[in-house]
Amino acid sequence: MSLIDRIRQVVPRPTPYLLLILLALTTIGIVMIYSSSAIYAEKYYGSPYYFIRRQLLAMVIGIVAIRLATMFPYDRYKKLIPVLMLITFLLMILVLIPGIGKQVGNARRWIRFFGFGFQPSELLKFTLIVWVASFLDRRKEVIGYFSKGLLPGLIVAGLFSFLLLLQPDFGTAVLLCSTLLIMIFAAGGKPIYMLGSLGALSAIGFYLIISTDYRLRRITGFLDPWADPLDTGYQLIRSLTAFGTGGITGAGLGDSKQKLFFLPESHTDFIFAILAEEAGFLGVILVIALLLLLTLKGLDIALRCKDDFGRNLALGITVLLFLQSIFHIGVVVGLLPTKGIPLPFISYGGSSLILSMFLVGVLINIAGKQQMSH
Repeated sequence: MSLIDRIRQVVPRPTPYLLLILLALTTIGIVMIYSSSAIYAEKYYGSPYYFIRRQLLAMVIGIVAIRLATMFPYDRYKKLIPVLMLITFLLMILVLIPGIGKQVGNARRWIRFFGFGFQPSELLKFTLIVWVASFLDRRKEVIGYFSKGLLPGLIVAGLFSFLLLLQPDFGTAVLLCSTLLIMIFAAGGKPIYMLGSLGALSAIGFYLIISTDYRLRRITGFLDPWADPLDTGYQLIRSLTAFGTGGITGAGLGDSKQKLFFLPESHTDFIFAILAEEAGFLGVILVIALLLLLTLKGLDIALRCKDDFGRNLALGITVLLFLQSIFHIGVVVGLLPTKGIPLPFISYGGSSLILSMFLVGVLINIAGKQQMSH
């Protein structure tokens, strides 16, 4: 009996199961965001609760988003694709305009609304998954062909990836392209075309890396962080130090040393390192187990779904959340070059949290319809 079959027997209904996992992950996220950001927030924003208040507000909005996602029939997203694509495209253009898009460092990825930042790239994740799910449903008979099956998906993904690279946001572009390729392959795309596309994308990525100084420096810092421990290798060294300090049971909640202005982005891109330092190996295993359970249930929902659009949509959502988790964890443990990828449900970031919670709501909606059909 497979692991998925065992899960079906233990927890046959998906809604409580998914909500329990979501509750556990978001609770861990709230605790870790406060622990990792309080000192930083008090020094630079005058209050230790600056980040946690915003994340709690995002969680409330996320709860509303889950409710809306569970109420709105998922098959109606197909009719909304033109509107979603247009709105997403306009937002991806607007974020690049000085005065509208907020620049942080060398990146322009946020649009400010009433004092809060919104990342159009988060909406883009959902939009492209819906578009590809619908495309695969409509083109199921020709998905094995390159010109009619794979090429249109590559063109659309390429257009939006280009807009992402202008921000620049190389990590999200890689994440989205990887997700879409897996969706196409699972729907019947020929392996030879997948490998060819992967090779072409890898060549483009390699060129983008070697032609841009800061990306090349990230790669050299990733390959040998100790060669430049005070610059390109600094963040990774601090992250690995956090993991080493944590041991089996951790230094204790709130007792991280690396969050004391040593590890940059400790409440966002490197929050998993702080969790490892404070909760140790046991905390790391707990979070990984929760993310794997979420992935297994998402795949279970996709496999149970009877219509192609719902199956493709559930698979795309599951793969996106899984790959995003892998990318984040891979970066903080030194298996992947540094990229600004948040850990779903745990890293600070309102746009990411709301979108992730909404996606879980869509999974619940897909699962609920399948139960009703039985």
